[in-house]
Amino acid sequence: MNQLSSENAVKEHEKAGTPTTSRTMLILTVWLGTLLLSRFPQIILSEMGIVASSDWNLWWWIIAGAALIALTYLWTAVSPLRSYFLIMTMIYVVTIAISFLQQSSIWISWFGPEKTWLTRSFGDRLGIVLMALALAGILALLGQKRKDFFFTFGNVNVPAQGMRLPWKIAGPFIALLLTALFTYGIFAMSSLTITIADILPVLPRVFVLAIMNAFGEELAYRAAPLSQLWQIIGKRQAVWLMALWFGLGHFYGGVSFGAVGVVWLTLVAVLFGKAMLETKGLAVPVFMHLWGDAVLYIILALTSA
Repeated sequence: MNQLSSENAVKEHEKAGTPTTSRTMLILTVWLGTLLLSRFPQIILSEMGIVASSDWNLWWWIIAGAALIALTYLWTAVSPLRSYFLIMTMIYVVTIAISFLQQSSIWISWFGPEKTWLTRSFGDRLGIVLMALALAGILALLGQKRKDFFFTFGNVNVPAQGMRLPWKIAGPFIALLLTALFTYGIFAMSSLTITIADILPVLPRVFVLAIMNAFGEELAYRAAPLSQLWQIIGKRQAVWLMALWFGLGHFYGGVSFGAVGVVWLTLVAVLFGKAMLETKGLAVPVFMHLWGDAVLYIILALTSA
């Protein structure tokens, strides 16, 4: 079921006078289902010492996703969520497929452990770009057009709701603020001393990495699932739900990790999702996203072997 058929299903329920309880169960199912497909179960089980975080298997999410898809066939009230749960499950399926590709001999010969950090990182970020494009292909096979899942530049002249500014101004302003806060936090928690002379040699390649990561994550982790959800449960809930899923994904590993990282990245992801839905495109959220990544990659490039 694609997004349009999901919308039609919702409209049919409304025409038939769907009781409020059905709407409540739809909302409850999507929230619980998304938490099940997030790192939340892994975090709970790992923090309780039941399962080591390193032992968590992506197949568990795929099995959970398959069960949720089956539920949409068995329970009419939640059938509009079918395409959403399908895309969420496919995120993990494609992740496994990309991991097999990255373990191939040709990939290792290009981006293997003996290469420089920048080369290894390029291969890693190429993986997220390929995953994003694969998900876009899946959505196209489901009958979606690029504009349906925000794979367009978008209208940067529309006002940012609550700010009275167009996104072409609000986006750079928010990006500057977020980058400044992120940079301050990184240096406040470390004793790093980095100069402009250190940054300039790696800046072009680091910027490429930042663009690849921002584009890949915004298309794969936000645009693809958000496009299947917002017209079913509404913009506000959809943005917050996908932001929480994204934030929970950073509990383990990376620079932003733990509970603080989850809160920070959830709030940041709300802004990215809001920009995506209001502009109906990738340009503004990718632009807002890439600057924090650029700071992170500069630090990693200068401190990694």
